[in-house]
Amino acid sequence: MSTISPQARTNLELIIREVDVLCKGIRLPKKKSRRGRKPTYSDKYILKLVVVQHLLGFTSERSYLRFVPELKCSEFEYLPDQSQYNRRAKRLKALTEKLTLRINETIRIDKSKVKILDTTPVPLLKMSRVRSRRIFTDKRQAAIGYCAAQQTHYFGLKLNLFINKEGIPFWHELKPANKSDIRCLEEILVDNQKPSDIVLVADKGYISDFDQSWFKQCWRVALITPYRRNQKKQNTKKERKLLRNRKIVETVIGQLKDQMGLERLRAKTYQGVKSRIDNIIFTYLFGVYINKLYKRNPLNLKSLLM
Repeated sequence: MSTISPQARTNLELIIREVDVLCKGIRLPKKKSRRGRKPTYSDKYILKLVVVQHLLGFTSERSYLRFVPELKCSEFEYLPDQSQYNRRAKRLKALTEKLTLRINETIRIDKSKVKILDTTPVPLLKMSRVRSRRIFTDKRQAAIGYCAAQQTHYFGLKLNLFINKEGIPFWHELKPANKSDIRCLEEILVDNQKPSDIVLVADKGYISDFDQSWFKQCWRVALITPYRRNQKKQNTKKERKLLRNRKIVETVIGQLKDQMGLERLRAKTYQGVKSRIDNIIFTYLFGVYINKLYKRNPLNLKSLLM
């Protein structure tokens, strides 16, 4: 990418301004003082850089920081070096969590009880490098799994993404790739007690009569999945209507992969992978927030800075 359109430049100014508006009044817990000089760049400034990076689709921080001067944006007159930018981007969790809550209150993500769940593979290494790897050695974090949709094995993680009927993410979790979808959902509910009191629409990977009744009794989650052709039980008319909403989650995952590089994270530690995915999903949510604020198509994120 060598330039951006005049409309994208206008949107860039809107994005920077809305980050300032969202961050107004946000108080973060005090960090332990460290020796040496104080940070030159604030968390809000680093967040602006991170949001613009993912909206532009850059997966390489080095290439992105070289491109930023071409934006000719007065806000980004001075830039951190790559290592500093990488370290600071990993520490945005506290800020993005507070901003996510503020966005949720503004666009009212939780107003509908119907939520949609899907999983997608997050490959970390090529299969040819798995045996000789020196990174991601903890099997509790990353492992070899199978993707039925792509009919292939991969080494990495499994992203469990919860969205509402409009396609807006409200919760996500990472699990090792070797765990089944239904097992991942059980662990999420046990560890976080979230979500609850909802109707959860999922795919055939979550089919299990015992687990569906168990979810309803323990967590008040009505799990709805399509039944296979060889099963005697079939979906009701109401369930079939709810299952039609599942297509939107494929659109969301497709945007996270194609536009924001979900499968090209370039991280070498689990914490690095986790922080980048957190930042990508926050950027997606922020893009939806901008579009809804200015009465555009919420999921049309490609038109913001491209």
